[in-house]
Amino acid sequence: MNIQAYIESGILEEYVLGTVTPQEKQEVECMSHIYPEIKEELLRTESALEEYALKHQATPPPSLKESIFAQMNFEAPAEEEIQAGEIAEEKTVSLSDTTATVQPVEPEARVIDHAFDRVETQVVTPTWAKLAIAASVLLALFAGWSAMQMTDMKSANNKLTAEVESMQADMAAIKGQAEYNQSLAALFRSPSYKHIHLAGLPKSPESAVSAFWNTQTNEVLLDVQNLPAAPQGKQYQLWSIVDGKPVDIGMLDNAFTGKVLKMKNTKAGSVAFAITLEKEGGNPTPTMEEMYVMGKVS
Repeated sequence: MNIQAYIESGILEEYVLGTVTPQEKQEVECMSHIYPEIKEELLRTESALEEYALKHQATPPPSLKESIFAQMNFEAPAEEEIQAGEIAEEKTVSLSDTTATVQPVEPEARVIDHAFDRVETQVVTPTWAKLAIAASVLLALFAGWSAMQMTDMKSANNKLTAEVESMQADMAAIKGQAEYNQSLAALFRSPSYKHIHLAGLPKSPESAVSAFWNTQTNEVLLDVQNLPAAPQGKQYQLWSIVDGKPVDIGMLDNAFTGKVLKMKNTKAGSVAFAITLEKEGGNPTPTMEEMYVMGKVS
């Protein structure tokens, strides 16, 4: 038998509190006689709970004593005793031929011992009641402690979740930046792509864009290094100059920062690339006064 498991099952505490069935009570008593460990634990449980109950028992209020005395009724001697005394006073005794009147005999005063002593009543609480109170207090304390622990754990869990989500966002940003840098490095190193630097024009001198043109497939990729954010309802449009005429090669995504944009294919013989600010969706021809950057193919 696993004695430790039996002790930890809680049946000993229930036995002490008097909440077990008659069969369980008999079982505990039997087991405590067989196994000294169970007997020792049972005695320790009884002692601990009784000590706790005595330590936390409540003293009866002072008004209880006065309330008890107020309900006590000290009545006068019974009517039958008074009548018996009166009859005793009227009795006469005949002696020989002469009738003598016997003086009434004064009955002895009857003394009621302790008639006016106050009776103090002491409320005696049974041991099982003390143990039940102690168990209730312990249960309440444990419930309060458990609630506090659950609140702390929930708060810590929420904080940890927020930190994990923040870390995941940071990692995603770092991963995206790393992929962007790798893509740019590959384009600069690739012999298949021709790099064209589009410098800022008087409309926006600080602007700068890099175009990558695959001269074999005419694929065009774009890296925006610096461009003002497009106003509401506006969008940037990329052009290539072929045979002296502008060719539309696509609209820039307004969220262009940190991305390598894939544009439309250009035509063979492109000599320059330029970007203008157009209405959202683009124009069939560029607005020359809204040209922000331009670069020649070397």
